[in-house]
Amino acid sequence: MSDKMDKEALLTDLGNRFRALRKELNWTQQRLSARAKVSRDTIHRLEHGEVVDASSLTRLLNAMGRRISFEQKPALRAADMRRLFPEVHEDDS
Repeated sequence: MSDKMDKEALLTDLGNRFRALRKELNWTQQRLSARAKVSRDTIHRLEHGEVVDASSLTRLLNAMGRRISFEQKPALRAADMRRLFPEVHEDDS
């Protein structure tokens, strides 16, 4: 997967998760905008997988009582690599 595709997938996932959280709170974009002092357009862009600056994202999450956290991705094992890329790991027998 290319860096561009990775970035697009990450931004789409972030936007979807963010929208789900806002809806879970039963907040409109307008209400969140007022609470976080961030434009509604910024919220719209975030929810549609577009780039927003980190300070806006932080203000939005703070307004919703959330914060950014980092978790470690599990490492791929050799068996995972063979399953994901069988054409590369074919046996020569």
